[in-house]
Amino acid sequence: MDPEILLDQLPLELATQILAEWRASRATEGVPPPVKKTVDLYARNSEMLEHKYSREAQVEVGLLSPVDIVKQLFVHSKLLAQSTWNLYRHGFLHTMNAREQALVEQGLPQPSLVRALAALIVASKKPMADPRSLGAPQVSSRRPRTKSVSAADFEKLINHLATGYSTRNLRPLKAQSFAMAILATGLRPAEWARTTIRPARADEVPHGEPPEGWIALEVDTAKRKDDEPGWKRTIVVEPGLYQVHVHQHHDQLHAFLNSNPTAEDPATNYSVRCSRALKKACEELWPEARRGKAPVRVTLYTLRHQARANIAAAYGGFVAAAMMGHSPHTGENWYSGKHRANNLSMLRRVRNAGVPVPVPGMDVLLQAQEFENNPALMESAGPSDEQRDVP
Repeated sequence: MDPEILLDQLPLELATQILAEWRASRATEGVPPPVKKTVDLYARNSEMLEHKYSREAQVEVGLLSPVDIVKQLFVHSKLLAQSTWNLYRHGFLHTMNAREQALVEQGLPQPSLVRALAALIVASKKPMADPRSLGAPQVSSRRPRTKSVSAADFEKLINHLATGYSTRNLRPLKAQSFAMAILATGLRPAEWARTTIRPARADEVPHGEPPEGWIALEVDTAKRKDDEPGWKRTIVVEPGLYQVHVHQHHDQLHAFLNSNPTAEDPATNYSVRCSRALKKACEELWPEARRGKAPVRVTLYTLRHQARANIAAAYGGFVAAAMMGHSPHTGENWYSGKHRANNLSMLRRVRNAGVPVPVPGMDVLLQAQEFENNPALMESAGPSDEQRDVP
């Protein structure tokens, strides 16, 4: 049934039963509550959409009923990306559920909130648009995200960031360090703010290598969903130029965070600034297509994808999945990159090309072993934060 029709025809008694069963399922043991960062995102999105729908309906904010808000969500979501629909739906489920429970505690039952929540619970799939109403096929103006970069192109890019601008312009230099740090570690941009660096122990470096100069990054893995447990992973980086930029990026980011203690999400602000510097450098280096190919457009996530390909080429898919902080199934489907983009087939050739492959810590190896021993984990993960519109 079309979700708008469902909402119009849903009896209050049935809606009350649906909501009660949904709350009971969420209260079962083992289902963790959403983290504060997710709750804040839900609140911002819900407030933004309620203001938008109120303006369109030409009513004051707060006067649009929950049923009408959800109807508008169904209408607008037909042309949204699946990930955006999921985010907005979960946001309204959280905020409306909290509002309904608070009002009931005050002795103010809210039938419209109950019906709106029940419709959101039942309509878990994104509403589909009628193809006849869309006219010509919709073509996105956004370029597909590049998932690999050749060694030659990357060398051109970081050299341009280092030498192509005034020495007083520090942003390209920060973008250069950010880019090299991601390629050397595979970390998500959002994970650097919660990452610590320490000297590596002798048992963490490859056999036969002197431990002096090696470092270990302890990463607080960014979660994709509220029901996934957080976990830490250790990534070991060899001495050399890339390690210098790992330190440099970490120091520059934390200096920025410390200088903006009251700003909202300063880490994302920093990533966006560096992403813009990367974009500008790519447009200057490759303004036009080459030999019929699209111009080179390298993003921070392009480098994460390429790091994952390098890691998989060196250690295999299970270790790569554990080092990247996602499941093997997700890795193969979304973040594989091109293993041959740098003509790399094994660890020694990667290092000889000047691009280090990080070494997995013991916790990463244990996680990889768990993936290998439990094939069900390969099917457990859905789209992650990297499918969303992030820098």
